[in-house]
Amino acid sequence: MAVNGGRSALQGDGLRRGSDAVVFKTWLFYVLSVVVVLIVAVARYALGITPGHLAVTAPFLLVVVLIAAVWGRGAAIVAGLASALVFNYLFIPPPFLFTAPTADEGFLVISLLAVALIVGTWKERALRVEREVRQLAATEKLQKTLLDTISHDFKTPLTAIVGSLNSLLSEAERLGEGDRRELIATAYEQATRLNGLITDVLEMTRLEAGAVHLRREQARIGDVLQQALLQVRETMGERSCRITIPPELPSISVDGVLMAHALANLLENAAKYSTPDAPIEVEAHAADGHVVIAVSDRGIGVPPDELGRIFEKFYRHKHGKVLPVTAGGTGLGLAIAKGVVEAHGGRIWAEQRAEGGVVVRLRLPVHDQ
Repeated sequence: MAVNGGRSALQGDGLRRGSDAVVFKTWLFYVLSVVVVLIVAVARYALGITPGHLAVTAPFLLVVVLIAAVWGRGAAIVAGLASALVFNYLFIPPPFLFTAPTADEGFLVISLLAVALIVGTWKERALRVEREVRQLAATEKLQKTLLDTISHDFKTPLTAIVGSLNSLLSEAERLGEGDRRELIATAYEQATRLNGLITDVLEMTRLEAGAVHLRREQARIGDVLQQALLQVRETMGERSCRITIPPELPSISVDGVLMAHALANLLENAAKYSTPDAPIEVEAHAADGHVVIAVSDRGIGVPPDELGRIFEKFYRHKHGKVLPVTAGGTGLGLAIAKGVVEAHGGRIWAEQRAEGGVVVRLRLPVHDQ
């Protein structure tokens, strides 16, 4: 199953809310257009301007132009049609009755609609160009951020690798066995880190491009979590990880490899931003046809106004406290976890813990949606 197919389900409520807002805004503009036309018509009628006077049609034309320029083509067309109806009802004898339109009225209607289409189309094209410019600027900013990340985070392990290997080549005869082994271990450690950085960047790119295909199968959370723990065993070290999973918890339909990687990113993030003696807690329970998994730490925490941002690409929380751990990386771990969870039709969010630290919760459907 392609991630593209899952994205419509994964974005569900947010997309529906956005669509409802757009529909409401569109109809609001239509109603306001009619209201403006009625206000102008009543004002013209109250002034007693005769039907043959230019001042009768000019305000309607001006209203259509302004509505087209401000609210767009659709609202302007509604305003044009409303203007024609109001003009016929109020200003064509006998008043307060609809009569068969004359040739002049037909010309008025065509003129109003033509103005609405021309000015409204120009407005929509201008808005489209503006959106494209903003998207281009955002893309360029993202590319710059990516390049900055690559130049900084990728250079650090590369420098260590090159330095270690250069020492082995140039000073091999003077180095003792212990020194050689230490240099080889350093090069291996940094090469592993570099491999992880490259993997994160490539995986994020594939998720965003919809190039990842889910290979779903029924899996138990405990088994997926064990795979995740194996991936982060070096980061976790001797740290305690308390796992609470009830035996009756149902299995879920997931891509075990991707979900294990997502959970590994959550565990690694919790380990990076907490002290080595602080335990990490993992708890899971069933709720309304879903399984909710919580990964909690007792680390430095995240300010409330930044909780929503921790899942953004390249975001790194800057905290005043200094940890005895290296919180390095690309800033993509939680963004990848979010992409994987949402590709499964789930949801992920973060909360502050009352005892200190952060709890990240993810909610996954039991069955394939």
